[in-house]
Amino acid sequence: MRYHPYENIDPFKIPETADKLLNEYWDIAKSLGIKTFLWHGTCLGFIRGDGYIANDNDIDVGILNGLEELTLALVKADFIDKGIQKRSRHFLRYGILLDINFNFSDKEFLQSFSKIVYKGRSFNVPHPVEEYLKARYGDWRAEKFRKLWKGEK
Repeated sequence: MRYHPYENIDPFKIPETADKLLNEYWDIAKSLGIKTFLWHGTCLGFIRGDGYIANDNDIDVGILNGLEELTLALVKADFIDKGIQKRSRHFLRYGILLDINFNFSDKEFLQSFSKIVYKGRSFNVPHPVEEYLKARYGDWRAEKFRKLWKGEK
């Protein structure tokens, strides 16, 4: 069985619902003046043009400040706060895991942001995004399948 800490649903399996969650989150962060950006696999999938990556178990975003204020607003909007896990805070909404990263050991790609458009909406991504993806994934253009978890077929 793959890692689903809260029995969450992979975003790629219900993309319309994942889009709804991401848009709600983005609107809340924007209303608070908190700059947010796509991160990890979500950034990778959106840059490739594929959307949510098959077998990715969450939606990854990042913020540089405002976690407490954002947490209160998300909980008020019915996001379920699952607490802090190392460098991120987990929320559930519509059965999907939202992973808000806030503690970055290297902020090299977070000094400014590029913009991408996905389904008509503009999203911030690390800058320069292709260098960020190369540093994170190596050959990021090549589709790679996630390692199967023990017992998964």
